[in-house]
Amino acid sequence: MPIKKIRSFLIAKSYDYAMRSTEKKCLHGWRKELLSQASGDLLEIGAGTGVNLPHYPESVTQIVLSEPDTQMRKRLQRQTVETQINRFHITDWGADSIEMPDASFDTIVSTLVLCSVPSLETSLKEIYRLLRPNGTLLFLEHVISNHPSTLTWQHRIEPYWSFCAGNCHLTRDTAAAIHATGLQIEQLTEAPMTGTPAFVRRTIRGTARKALNSKK
Repeated sequence: MPIKKIRSFLIAKSYDYAMRSTEKKCLHGWRKELLSQASGDLLEIGAGTGVNLPHYPESVTQIVLSEPDTQMRKRLQRQTVETQINRFHITDWGADSIEMPDASFDTIVSTLVLCSVPSLETSLKEIYRLLRPNGTLLFLEHVISNHPSTLTWQHRIEPYWSFCAGNCHLTRDTAAAIHATGLQIEQLTEAPMTGTPAFVRRTIRGTARKALNSKK
């Protein structure tokens, strides 16, 4: 079995267990609060094992779950059965190439995903394209540290971390990239992700909106 497939299998197998303590300490509450704002037709990029599914409110009419990793997608399919949600459609699309027309969604969700997409800028442009005017991106991401010593270590270990952790990057300035895409950040909360190493501890979460008069 190729290394990439082995790595994919191991990450999918261990992800929920590895994140269990952090989910309990902070992520579960953050997801619940953030995703309560979702409505209308929704796309979740990098849906992973489906940890967001229990948090989607009744105001969401349709849920498209995109997950390009085969092993993660298998677990996602099991999770949708367990949560008995019948408003979803699972796809294998990557975040930078969603096979849907422009302005297809009212809400797009990204939680701990934009760190690992091949190109942050390309994925955000795709999100912008897919959002309807006045549509909202709900995001929760770990980002580049604002402490010099931690930042130094992030740069040192990022190539090794990225290889082991599914292309996860440690030094992405995601808030700046969202703003550069043309989305208007309306809410932004910064908080440490409890129970994690310092090099992945800084997180941001919030909402970014596509202008109502946008023609793109």
